[in-house]
Amino acid sequence: MKKEYFSNKKLISFLIIGLFLTGSFLPIINADSNTESGFSKGISYKPFIPTKQTTFIGHDPSSLIDDYAYLSAVPTSVFFDKHNDNLYAHPLLFYEDEYPVTQEKERSLNAYQGIEYFMEDWMGYANGELDELTYINVDSSKTPSDWRAKKETSIKSDDAFALASEIALNEWEYSDNAVVAVIQEEFEKPKKETKGILQGTIAPKETKTEHFEVPQTNEVYPTYNEFFVPEGYKFVKVRSWYPCFYFEAGLPGFEGLINMSIPAGDRDIQVYCEEDGEWMMAGITSEWNTQGGMDIDKTSVYVYKSGQWSVAVTDVPTKAYDYIDPREELTGEVTETGLDLDVEKHRSFFTFNFGRYGSIFEVIKNLREVTYQVDVEMYPGVELDIPEKPSFGARDLQVELSWNDPSVDLGMSLIGPSGEEVLSTREPGVSTKCDSNIYDENIPLPKGTETDLSVHRLGECLDAENYKICVFSMDDLDISTDFTVEYSWKQNFSRDEGDMLASATQGSVLASELNAPLLYVSKDAVPECTAETLYQLGVKNVHLINLGDRLNTKAEQEIMNGFTVSHYTDYNEIYDEIRSRSQSNDVIFSTIDSWTSWYVSELKPDQEIDGARSIGPSAFMAAIHGAPVLFVDNHPELSSAVAWHTELWRRHPDGHSRLPTVSEMYLTGSRVYQFLKDLGLDEEGQEKIITLAGQFDIGLPWDRVFVGKAQPGRFFGSPTDLGVWVSKNMFYPMIVFENPAIKNTGGVSMVNGSESVRRFPWRGNLGLRVTKPSEAETLEYPVLDTLVCYDIKFNTRASKYWGFEYKCADGTIPGRSQTFEPIDEGVMVNVNGEKGSFFPDLSGSEVQPFYLRQGGYSPVFSTNFDANMHNLNQGVLFWMVNTHGAPLDGGMFMFWDVEADNPYGYPTVTPAPYTKETNPWRGYEWLMGSTEEPDTMTMDVHGVLPSLAGNPDPRGIRFLKTGLDWALARRPVRDVIGNIASLPILRHITPDWLQDTQDYYDGVIITVLLSRFGTSWYNGTQVDDAIDNIHSAGVSSVACLPAGKFLHLTLMRHGSSFQIMDPWATSWYSDVWQNNVPRGIALGKTMGEIYAEGISKVGIQYVRDGRPQWWWDLAENVCLYGDPDLRVWVPSTEFSGNNHWSVEDIAGYSYDEDNPLSIDGHTPFGAETYHHARDPPTIISEYGIVIAASVFIVVLVIAAVMINKRSPMKKEK
Repeated sequence: MKKEYFSNKKLISFLIIGLFLTGSFLPIINADSNTESGFSKGISYKPFIPTKQTTFIGHDPSSLIDDYAYLSAVPTSVFFDKHNDNLYAHPLLFYEDEYPVTQEKERSLNAYQGIEYFMEDWMGYANGELDELTYINVDSSKTPSDWRAKKETSIKSDDAFALASEIALNEWEYSDNAVVAVIQEEFEKPKKETKGILQGTIAPKETKTEHFEVPQTNEVYPTYNEFFVPEGYKFVKVRSWYPCFYFEAGLPGFEGLINMSIPAGDRDIQVYCEEDGEWMMAGITSEWNTQGGMDIDKTSVYVYKSGQWSVAVTDVPTKAYDYIDPREELTGEVTETGLDLDVEKHRSFFTFNFGRYGSIFEVIKNLREVTYQVDVEMYPGVELDIPEKPSFGARDLQVELSWNDPSVDLGMSLIGPSGEEVLSTREPGVSTKCDSNIYDENIPLPKGTETDLSVHRLGECLDAENYKICVFSMDDLDISTDFTVEYSWKQNFSRDEGDMLASATQGSVLASELNAPLLYVSKDAVPECTAETLYQLGVKNVHLINLGDRLNTKAEQEIMNGFTVSHYTDYNEIYDEIRSRSQSNDVIFSTIDSWTSWYVSELKPDQEIDGARSIGPSAFMAAIHGAPVLFVDNHPELSSAVAWHTELWRRHPDGHSRLPTVSEMYLTGSRVYQFLKDLGLDEEGQEKIITLAGQFDIGLPWDRVFVGKAQPGRFFGSPTDLGVWVSKNMFYPMIVFENPAIKNTGGVSMVNGSESVRRFPWRGNLGLRVTKPSEAETLEYPVLDTLVCYDIKFNTRASKYWGFEYKCADGTIPGRSQTFEPIDEGVMVNVNGEKGSFFPDLSGSEVQPFYLRQGGYSPVFSTNFDANMHNLNQGVLFWMVNTHGAPLDGGMFMFWDVEADNPYGYPTVTPAPYTKETNPWRGYEWLMGSTEEPDTMTMDVHGVLPSLAGNPDPRGIRFLKTGLDWALARRPVRDVIGNIASLPILRHITPDWLQDTQDYYDGVIITVLLSRFGTSWYNGTQVDDAIDNIHSAGVSSVACLPAGKFLHLTLMRHGSSFQIMDPWATSWYSDVWQNNVPRGIALGKTMGEIYAEGISKVGIQYVRDGRPQWWWDLAENVCLYGDPDLRVWVPSTEFSGNNHWSVEDIAGYSYDEDNPLSIDGHTPFGAETYHHARDPPTIISEYGIVIAASVFIVVLVIAAVMINKRSPMKKEK
């Protein structure tokens, strides 16, 4: 038995030894690793280690070669190290030469400027010499000589497949994995056109009317009145008015400067319809009646659903549009239709108009207590489905409406698949026969142009969906009316193009996560260079990205024969694969559409540059966030939703002529979020949603719609601009230390504004004394706070004048609600002297500096243009802009300009003493104002007599209300009398209004017209000329209308990392979120968190968990531009350390030429040998090892059997 046991042991030993010997045929895996820890306060989904490299891709606007090269370079520029759970990253940029600008308008095309300023900072971070510069299809001899590197690599090819292979072989010595995407270098544009005709009849129906009366409340919260819209009615007009006298006066070129209504009122209306058991806001007005006149609160809406509707009235002052352009004239003949109230008496003389609405009796009755009238009119209509579903890439929709009776007035709307009204003929300028600039607020219909419309793009529909045409009557309809609708559209992109560009883009993100090269195959074959590279690198596993299943069987089999293949043909599969590896829930939106160029001041799209795509920078951003790129073109839910946003912005890029309609924002936003939910992307908490696309390719309203459910951020510009901007955000933690505000340890020389007071005796300069001149000061960690137009003590003091306190959408009352947060302790001391932790009042010049100092910054104040530009050039960490804005001439900001240095502005009141204060620390109103008390010229909303007496009592006699800012809030004589009247004995016999000297301040500095005298508009090209590199300084602006203009773009190109800006008008109440910016930074929050929290206080939240947050203020649609995960560096860690880091924290990878970095075969500083290279498989090479091992094992088994047989024979002997 012992011998038998010994024989079995020998058998087992033979087998074990045999298995070990068999294993010796298998290759040894070399798993290099790095022990450096990454920086964890950046925007990336993992901590990252910066390498001092830069990769440039030569931008080619006429082909896709550069885009494919960029995508192949993504996994070389940001990749995952699984051993240390880090990313390695360096900037990846398009390169293009400086644009030869011959006209001012062409400055918008000079994207080189952004490259230059970014590289200045990146070279500074690398101490003047990079470890490596890689040029892909770039002539390095044309690049600046001060872009120095220890090593330069040049790769050139005019073949996308070969370029990808060369990039891979330059970066990897070996790789177990490779990503292979199916692509095509050129795509033929489809020549498909769809045409159709619809016919229908509108039966005669009476016009339904409703009338409501709402007492004036001077309250934020609305008064509701419900009404019912029957079936068969498709068009509703709503108007709010009241009986009054009116008087309008002006000057040639400035008509309508005064719009007085007696009695006064300033209400807004909101229209709601019931949608799935919840109220949906369908229409809104946010007009400022004090300036625009009484009869401007009217709107029209498409009937989304028949049934219960409601109209609400809110009664608060709102802000007028910020600019008057005397050069802009209304073109075309416009007539108002519907809801006409005959003016009982009307007279005109020169530029003066006057008369009354309603009867004299009704006006007199309203003098005692104003009652608003609300009229609703409902008109019949029908909807017809367009039977054909738009094809992928549908563009250029043309629709023409005709009918059989010229006495009937019809209109039509295009209705999208989620019920949104994409476009309507009741909107002026939609017709191909009409100038798109025609605009009027009063529900106009351009004569003779309401019969057709054109739409730039259409989206696809899901199976049960269709686009619809809604045809409706716009006036009383007494007879049956037959109509015909003719329509057509073209297909500009093929599904092949969408799928293949998506394959390459998703492939680059997956390759970054795998730390693997991205290679390409065509749909018909595997290029020789691709196959050779796979074997040269010893690749075992191929991730084949073949969305839409475009690869033919032969090519697919060729890949299958040599490798273990994971094959992705479905979008959801690749999305899940990318997200499962990163565990990220971020969302990246972009488009396959060509970039649409635009000129500085033309306020319209120009031409599509066919080879300029945003796919490369989008993939780079997606790889940083560990997220797939969702192309809005490639999914029906997204392509249909984005159509309205893009159409609105292409038609109204001035931001002034039409604001986003609330219902369309809600319906399209809900559609997008249902799509994200179906993908599993709508998880707990707020997602980060980032959109990268030209502003005319995905319209700017798109970004604002997601606030509530998400923290959105936007990047716009050319592909080159996008690449620079992404790198600027990714490497902000490094390059911000190139800002002199941090780099100069002894502080930075800044021009600080002057200080002034008004004192007795009131003669000479009316008491104005400059107590501190504007001069240079050395400040540590400066932040520029520009205070030209701003709120001051709005609830604390100005509420007495307006008759109401502002309440935020969440119920917070600025200046009164307590927070119990240590950072807020003392915020109200400079406002009203009250100690404690409060949610601060709308008082920017007191609150913003308070929070800046809480974060360890030094606020620097300047108001004139030169001082502001000087301070930006000297180096500030961010810029808080509190002024007016305009969309003209490439976007404008208003600055203090009492010396009239700039020709485009308001005249200076020469005798006034404020002319000697050329740069006050904060702007003030010239009549009796100073920096000590800037709020001295009040908008007259109560009338002449109350203004003269200083009595804002709403029960008083409100006569001749002008709406102009002429009423004096500060009157030395009256104030002395008021102080005497409030003495203990006299106060019992004097009226309250006489005692109170603080009740005639309107709380807004430099507002309507007269107080603007001594200010000027400076445009984007002037800013472009005045500033140099502003070194990552962010911009937070409350100015109306600059977003998307050249002013915005040039700030980014000159170095700005993020911007909070408004594409549309901004209301006075923006101080709420503006004040929160430095507070949030000091508390360690990201810019996305700060932005979303601020907007939640003052604006509509179109989509969020639960029902939307409807709000009366439509002028708070400000957007965040930049990455929502960006953290802005803060000096102090008293309240949080999240936004603070040191130079040591961002040191990056230490390059060692003798021991270069290698992560699982990836050698970012150049491959030298290919350790795992192998030949393409043959039968012997593919299965030789297996056969040899099998034979060896069989021999072992036979030997063991023979040994066992010999054992009994020995025993017998």
